Amino acid sequence: MREHITPKERQRIRNRKRRQEVKRQLYMCGVLVILLIVLVVTYNSKAAEQKKAAADAAKTEQKGQKEQVSADAAKKMEESAIGTAADQETLKERIKRVREEARQAGYPEDITSLLKKNKETVDFVEHFAENKNNPAAKVVSDDLKKGEIPQLLQWDERWGHASYGTGFIASCGCGPTAMSMVISGLTGDASVTPVKVARYSEKKGYIDENNNTYWELMSEAAKHWGITSYGGDVSEDFVSKELKAGHPIICSVGPGDFTKKGHFIVLTKYKNGKVKVNDPFSQKNSDKTWKYSKIKDQIKSMWVYKMD
Repeated sequence: MREHITPKERQRIRNRKRRQEVKRQLYMCGVLVILLIVLVVTYNSKAAEQKKAAADAAKTEQKGQKEQVSADAAKKMEESAIGTAADQETLKERIKRVREEARQAGYPEDITSLLKKNKETVDFVEHFAENKNNPAAKVVSDDLKKGEIPQLLQWDERWGHASYGTGFIASCGCGPTAMSMVISGLTGDASVTPVKVARYSEKKGYIDENNNTYWELMSEAAKHWGITSYGGDVSEDFVSKELKAGHPIICSVGPGDFTKKGHFIVLTKYKNGKVKVNDPFSQKNSDKTWKYSKIKDQIKSMWVYKMD
């Protein structure tokens, strides 16, 4: 027998079911809202942690950079202090220091004695140990012009450490250096270095047991390299005429402005009673002009050179 339900009762049942359905939907929505809140909170928490980690890393990097900057600044200050101290060293103090260092290092007397003869050699002496095993330069210059006499120094670091006799070109190579100036300048052959002339001089026996260069080198070396040489008097008229004609002159000079014993210099130009001197032992002497009348009496012999 089927139960009889009135329409009114049926409506109440339907309403109850709708309320239950709404409750379930509300419950599900609540669960979803809670899950969403949990997800948002979790995400924000992780984002905050990542942001904090990034900030900490940035602070660490900035700190490292500041420390590096500080270290670099300290290094620069130290280098500046060292540089200032070096700048404050007088030439006299430097020469004294270099002489003592050379003595302690056992430098040959030929080298250390250069400081007594010419203060300009201080760089050469100070760096002698660094350069002594380096091969000598193959040319006197990369831009040598034929007809122009180059200014060369016997204690140039490019060849001053090379041997000559039982000494060094720096200490006793004024003769080969003077000839190198004349030969390379007149011929335009940059390979005729002081070392090359020194080897020729040794081979031919133009250097004595005391490392003095014989006068014969001045004429024989010229002939060997195809240059005409001849002597002349020391009168100003003769010297001015030859120099104006483009004929350089090598002079052997005695005690005076250029040496205490003996030395070779090269005269290259003449104007208004003054001559340009290429002194192989002094840049200072080579940078100025000299009244010929002042050096005339110091000349012991001279050789004039020209190309045939």
